Amino acid sequence: MSEAPPQDLVVVEPDGSVRAPGRAADRKLRERAGRYRLVTDAAGLLILRGEDSEAAPVRRVLMSGEVISRTTVLEILNMIATASWRGEMHVFAPDATRVLAIDQGALKHARSDHPDDRLGQVLYRNGLLSKAQIDALVREVDPERRLGQLVLEKGFLTQDVLFQQLQKQVEQIFFASLLAREGTYAFFSEEGSETPVHTVHLPVAGLLMEGVQRIDEMALFRERIPHDDLVPEVQPRTSATEIEESAQLVLAYADGERTVDIISRETGLGTFHTVKALYGLLQQGLVILRAKRSVDASAVRKLVSEFNMVLRDIFMAVATYGGVDQTRSTLEAWISGSGYGPIFGERVDEDGALDSEMVVQAMMGIQVENPMEGLLQALHELSAFALFAATTTLPRDQELALSRDVGQRLKKIRL
Repeated sequence: MSEAPPQDLVVVEPDGSVRAPGRAADRKLRERAGRYRLVTDAAGLLILRGEDSEAAPVRRVLMSGEVISRTTVLEILNMIATASWRGEMHVFAPDATRVLAIDQGALKHARSDHPDDRLGQVLYRNGLLSKAQIDALVREVDPERRLGQLVLEKGFLTQDVLFQQLQKQVEQIFFASLLAREGTYAFFSEEGSETPVHTVHLPVAGLLMEGVQRIDEMALFRERIPHDDLVPEVQPRTSATEIEESAQLVLAYADGERTVDIISRETGLGTFHTVKALYGLLQQGLVILRAKRSVDASAVRKLVSEFNMVLRDIFMAVATYGGVDQTRSTLEAWISGSGYGPIFGERVDEDGALDSEMVVQAMMGIQVENPMEGLLQALHELSAFALFAATTTLPRDQELALSRDVGQRLKKIRL
């Protein structure tokens, strides 16, 4: 079986004909069907430019190339701003295509096809609208009514607050563009560009300075705070140095339950400023980070309840033959020796049931991967041993009947 060609492979045959064996290249060429002029044919490089027509004038490409490092986009944007060029910078990264409209050193508009860059996600992450509100609004969006218009119509935000968030969205797209470490870029002339729905005026020089700081600082912060599902928890401290207002706000929300992501939304600080404040709090020892609790108390109670019904039936069967005390003491000894005592408690009820609230409290403090699966396994082991302990007091026919009943019921218990 022959090896598939690279996805981006294009072949120019000796007779000058062009074919695209690579699926991605073939698809892209089909999307760009039309007439082109050969602009550059340097060794190892071909650049084609679409031919102008009255219906669709083609913009000039002032600059294009490959992203080869984390500073490529930053350096190109700095050159464009310094030269006061007008046009659109397109950054084609593996995760998304982002477009920055620049006019004489200022960022005027930005757009992106990445889901995280959408206005709804910006409003959600900044704590202004809930996920349910965003989902409901998105269902009403149509060509005549955009999300921002719906937000105003329903009174969720005022015009000034919405404008601030639109500006934050533009900034976010700009900073995300700077983070591109691979892909390509192209800077097009202003002629023929899309007319934006709204514009801002943000000096690119200032954004670049902040962008450099963010890139460097975020790399440092992520060494201590690798992802946003971690939970900050306040630590007792006899004395504390002065901390910034944003750090005080994060500290107030660090209740041991909220994740970094939730805090960034509920405080309205956003991811970068929340992580930055949290890094400082970690440096001072004011908080610690732990994994998010992935245990639902109601799910634990339900699971324990289902197994308790099985345990009660086992004990009820044993009670008929006077073996309850022996079975309970045997079962409690097994719990102690198995290491499950901290979860189940050292004793079971007279009818063989576990204290569900004790199990809930124990599970809330467990920091392991897939804790509910571990609990399910432990309860199966407990039930299996309880059934085994009962066999010494039951007649053979009763033992078989109980084993069949218990086995069938245990198969039906699912997370």
